[in-house]
Amino acid sequence: MILFEGSGSIKDFLRQFVILLVIGQIFLVGAAFQQTPVFLSDEPEPDVPITYLMQPVANESKTSIFTQNASKSVTLPARPVVTPGSQSAGNQEVRIVGISQQNGLPYRLLAFDFSGPVVLQKVNFDGKLARVRLAPAFAPLSPEVTRRIEAAFRKFAFYRASTYVEFLFFGKGPLAEPSLATSPEGLTRLVVPFKEEGPVFPLSNGIEQTRGLTYYTDRPTTKEGPSDVFLLRMDPTEPGLRLFPVLANEGICQREPLSAMGARYNALAGINAAYFTPPRGDPIGTLIIGRRLISSPLYNRSVFGLDDRGNPLFGNPDFNGTFTCNSITVPIDSVNGKRDIDNLVIFTPEFARSTLTTGDGIELVLIRGRVAAIHSADSLIPPDGIVVSASGERARSLSQVRLGDLVNLDYHVSGAWDRVSHAVCGGPRLLSEGRIDINGMTEKFDPSIIFGRYPRSAVALTWSGDLLFVVVDGRSKQSAGMTLKELASYLKFLGGRQAINLDGGGSSSLLLNGKIMNRPSDGKERPISNGLLITKR
Repeated sequence: MILFEGSGSIKDFLRQFVILLVIGQIFLVGAAFQQTPVFLSDEPEPDVPITYLMQPVANESKTSIFTQNASKSVTLPARPVVTPGSQSAGNQEVRIVGISQQNGLPYRLLAFDFSGPVVLQKVNFDGKLARVRLAPAFAPLSPEVTRRIEAAFRKFAFYRASTYVEFLFFGKGPLAEPSLATSPEGLTRLVVPFKEEGPVFPLSNGIEQTRGLTYYTDRPTTKEGPSDVFLLRMDPTEPGLRLFPVLANEGICQREPLSAMGARYNALAGINAAYFTPPRGDPIGTLIIGRRLISSPLYNRSVFGLDDRGNPLFGNPDFNGTFTCNSITVPIDSVNGKRDIDNLVIFTPEFARSTLTTGDGIELVLIRGRVAAIHSADSLIPPDGIVVSASGERARSLSQVRLGDLVNLDYHVSGAWDRVSHAVCGGPRLLSEGRIDINGMTEKFDPSIIFGRYPRSAVALTWSGDLLFVVVDGRSKQSAGMTLKELASYLKFLGGRQAINLDGGGSSSLLLNGKIMNRPSDGKERPISNGLLITKR
């Protein structure tokens, strides 16, 4: 057979052979693309990007499991985005190598671990119903595993097509949107957050204000007679609601009625929050708003906060900090606190127009970390800077600092509290994991607060993941008020898991739709330092 005519040399023959080889490879690649699997559907695909997560294949010796463990959360990594067709999973041999339930707040987590990469094609989600489509198709679940999953939901179904599978979850309680994650072993993981049905809330006269927010009243009996209770129950996972603290007139040394704060933000509801010093209104203890430390912790008192995902936190944070300039190092005692006999305080623009200090001391006005002015007291606080104020031995240590010196300030709240979005100090603690656990002496509260009977305010997290904001009226013939022990017992009755006391007495006030619902013991609404507001997003 003659392949080439007119070949003048072996060199020409080789050149033509290479050209034919390249042409043949092009045809082969084209044929391969024509055989790439196409995801078929009986309905139009949503006009959204497909996301996928590529992970290593699991150890072949690992078998399918369904276990419970004490893991608190699943890390959800950033997921790369690809367009349809740019990643084909149709030829991947993927298996489910593990199924587990994990404890979490406010949701439990159902996790499916896969032996290879999985494409999350579609999620239809509406509160209690989630339909998830994954590719490629893989083997159905065993009857035993299916039964165990069904026990956690009102309805569960599995469907397998030629190129994809679908899960359908219908929750006994609310669901959060399913998503892809990464297991600790590096496997691709599908995470389905869900709430179990749990106990029925014991109050039945609630009036739903909007999705995720319900208002109740109650009149429980105490040793001294009945007390009027006003209560908000909020689902912190409801995407249409926002919870955050506010300052009176947006400043620290201010006081303002809760209703006026609510009107400024068009709030659905609210409650008074942290203690404050009269008559100015300086908040006492931890106050963090929008990740800014407004007031530092005091005596490790109990704090309620929200992380950057809106998850509730209860705890007892501490504070520490250091001032450094040249070879001078001095501990920082507080932020926006009181300049005492021998301490160092940082004053931020939220505090007031000036530091409002008196007496001997030294104050360094800092702008962009450099000393712009030096005074003894009542320095103006620049809007783009801070003031370092010291007295006693601390002031003598700062006497060597000069204009223009560069200063380093390193201060933070301990542990997870250094990364929260919002936090308000209360105290003492009322409930820990459902136990009555009042620690008023440890948190250095006056015995009258610990053992007295007063109007009260409190915030609690229930076992089902709801937040409760409670106000109890007192100091009247109509309402006896409560002791801390009675308040803790009442919150436990409501299903409380964690709870702390808030500022009380004449400050106790609960706002709903622009109106104070309780009867403040002063006979009218008291101007307060700060509050917690609930608004629509």
